[in-house]
Amino acid sequence: MFSSEESVVSVSGKEVFIRTIIPAGNNGNGAYLIFLHEGLGSITQWKDFPERIAEECNVNVLLYDRPGYGRSASSQNVRQRGYLHLEAEFLTQLIQELSLKQYSLLGHSEGGSIALIQASYHPDGLQRVITLAANTRFEDKMLSTIREAELVYGQAGSKLKQALEKHHGSKTDSMFYAWSRIWTAPFFREWNIKNELKKVTVPLLAIHGENDPYSSSLQTDLIKECTSSAQIVRIQQCSHHPHFDHPGKVTALICDFLKSS
Repeated sequence: MFSSEESVVSVSGKEVFIRTIIPAGNNGNGAYLIFLHEGLGSITQWKDFPERIAEECNVNVLLYDRPGYGRSASSQNVRQRGYLHLEAEFLTQLIQELSLKQYSLLGHSEGGSIALIQASYHPDGLQRVITLAANTRFEDKMLSTIREAELVYGQAGSKLKQALEKHHGSKTDSMFYAWSRIWTAPFFREWNIKNELKKVTVPLLAIHGENDPYSSSLQTDLIKECTSSAQIVRIQQCSHHPHFDHPGKVTALICDFLKSS
């Protein structure tokens, strides 16, 4: 059992929608596991995975829709090469606004990138980082997959667009094209967070699917090369969403990692 609350907070003038999940017997004053969604994601697109983690790992969970996503306010910022660093800075501001003293991060895809970048700043209170299919560098494989997604999204009666509109409403077009255009921009092909990874010192669990259509083991190879604190897990027969393809295995890995000394 758990309790759940939703609210809106103002961070740097932006209205941000958040949700907390507190397991029975816990209280909201302990450490939180903060979920960071993917480039086309939102709170609701995590489905029941946060509740599973909260209950089975007995940890307080906090989720938020990044500006321009879900039920948070729209964002008109044009994305440049350092936009994920700006997201990491925004995360720090949100943590300060909520007065969180101790926390860990769980990021999916570019949410994993944000978690790793924020960890490189050595923020007070950060305990652990978990990534699912995190992006650590650009690779050519991303181009064809994202361009294919653009074609599917732009078709008349697109089911992809309709599915995303259920979560992002009127922000869907701006959200989708902000994501696809930055990752396919020529100037983004040199993007990586190698220098940031070298600065990460907290315990790190990096999970990646062997059949991820967006990226390969190059992503976790860079983590292993740069981060001595990393535990790398590659899962066979697994796509870009390890937590959906293998929910039991991923949940067990996360619970064990959070409980380890």
